[in-house]
Amino acid sequence: MKVGDLIKFDNINGHTTTINCKTAVYLGEDFIHRSDGVVVENHKVLLLGETTPTIIDKGLLRWITVINESR
Repeated sequence: MKVGDLIKFDNINGHTTTINCKTAVYLGEDFIHRSDGVVVENHKVLLLGETTPTIIDKGLLRWITVINESR
């Protein structure tokens, strides 16, 4: 998956209704560098129809399918 790819989320569970079966543009990694030295790997996506990006945990990557590659 590369920045700019059009992606689709699968049906993850009943608690993630904001991204279940939604289409988005992948915007890349978004790391959090904590003061205790731990680096948290997150990713940023822009859901279609939204104006602000959504941050997702790396664990959600397995429910993403690339629809159209940007290259």
